Amino acid sequence: MYNAAIEKFKLSFILITFSLLCSCGDNDSQKAAHLLEKARSAYENNQYSEALTLIDSIKTSYPREIEVRREALHLSTRINEGLTIMHLEKADSLTAVLSARGDSLGRLMKFVKNPIEGYWIAGNSTPTAVSTSDGIQARMSPDGNFYIISSLRSKKIQSTAITISNPDGEKAVSATIAYDGERNDRSMGAEVITFMGAECDSIGKFIFNNSGRNLTLTFKGAGSWSMPLPSNQANEAALVYEYATTIRKFKLASLEKERLTRTLEIARSQAARTFVEKDSVK
Repeated sequence: MYNAAIEKFKLSFILITFSLLCSCGDNDSQKAAHLLEKARSAYENNQYSEALTLIDSIKTSYPREIEVRREALHLSTRINEGLTIMHLEKADSLTAVLSARGDSLGRLMKFVKNPIEGYWIAGNSTPTAVSTSDGIQARMSPDGNFYIISSLRSKKIQSTAITISNPDGEKAVSATIAYDGERNDRSMGAEVITFMGAECDSIGKFIFNNSGRNLTLTFKGAGSWSMPLPSNQANEAALVYEYATTIRKFKLASLEKERLTRTLEIARSQAARTFVEKDSVK
């Protein structure tokens, strides 16, 4: 009788434990399914970040809910597709705006042929002006790089850099280019320096941001010499800088658009591979 009671107790314990496990399993299934529905609702309302957060919760909190996780995996591919489409639309809009702006600015520019390498300058600028007077001339290379030529004839200071300042005392400084007879040349009666890309980008940006203001150009080297920056030189530099910046932004936006297009193709392929009809899920 004692043994029979023990066996009855064991059986009851097993049944209760099994019942509790089943109850917990059903509860987890319901919670996971609820999160999935919330994620699906967020996705349908274009709340992609929230939807992905909910799917991550399903993955971490309910690793044994295979069927729900399978549906969540497919939903995550659809969310990535939606995110990519949203970013692609923005990239497409940006490239269109930059293309139109580039075309508009391009009509104000002109290309100067050169035996070594041609370049773009403002349409009303004279290519040789920089070598016959004090000041600067902004140019853009064929591949869209902004650069500046500075020329100082009135004073011999062995110049190696330039500074542009505004009436508020704010200024931009170029890189220092040591005399080498090429990029820093003094053989034609003038101190002529070529500043490339990052060496003068801050100068171009400063002139562009201070359009219409009285600016001062300062040559620096063994000594220092300042002059008002002629308004025509400032306007030309602002135009060339904006054109070069627009071209550079357009190239970057086009590359991003291409990347997103490939990403969208991958997302759609993944969505097709992960789709599972509910009736086929065992």
